Amino acid sequence: MKYFTILLSIFTFMSCGNSKDVAAMETNKEAMEVISGTYYVSSIGENNYASDELTIQFDENTNSVSGFLGCNRFTGTYKLDGNSISFGSLATTRMHCQEANNNIERNMLAALNNVTSITTKNQNLILSNKEAVLINASKNPEEKMTQDTNYTIEYSAVSRGFFSKYIFENGKLSIQKDRSSAPTIKTCSQTEINNLIKEVKALNLEKIKTLEAPTEHRFVDAAAIARVQITYQGKTYSTPEFDNGEPNKYIASLVSTLLGLAEKQ
Repeated sequence: MKYFTILLSIFTFMSCGNSKDVAAMETNKEAMEVISGTYYVSSIGENNYASDELTIQFDENTNSVSGFLGCNRFTGTYKLDGNSISFGSLATTRMHCQEANNNIERNMLAALNNVTSITTKNQNLILSNKEAVLINASKNPEEKMTQDTNYTIEYSAVSRGFFSKYIFENGKLSIQKDRSSAPTIKTCSQTEINNLIKEVKALNLEKIKTLEAPTEHRFVDAAAIARVQITYQGKTYSTPEFDNGEPNKYIASLVSTLLGLAEKQ
């Protein structure tokens, strides 16, 4: 009788363990079915990327993940354990991309590599770690966060005989090409707004105040003194002075896009 009781206890323990394993497998399977499909990225960290058409696609049958990074595509694998998730090495295509797109790709890949947990609700996906939410996305592209256009971008160039100032704000561009005339106002198209916002979102705004001017012609009156100033969420970020037409390469694409809009009026 004693031995029978011991055997029964062992059998019960093993059965409970197997039941827990089966339950865990079912939980993981259910979670994988929930996340399977294509998600449209709305934000990475605190940056809004709703207009960039970034995607993450999960395939439950192969435990593979893929998506669009803004210029290149990526592929890889993922491992799911309840609400915990990790990604294997992510491979990307090798297309030549603009610097703005390269920055977006680096941000998204860095976020994916740091993800440790996953939450899904009402077709929305949240990827995070212990410190912060890293990626927000939705299966419904119409539910992506609206693009954040709450930026004021100013380019000015001044010398004794030269003056120009361009200010983008609320979808409009103020253009003033001399001191005595009033500025003209250009209403930008949605495509033009998207392109300009994409450029500014690719920048680390804290970094622009440290940029070195590549040339020094302004010191001998051979070039107007230029500056870029960006205001976002009540905080203003400004570059050091540089020669008009010779911005640091870190902001060159933004300056080119802004001034290009003025020439299209």
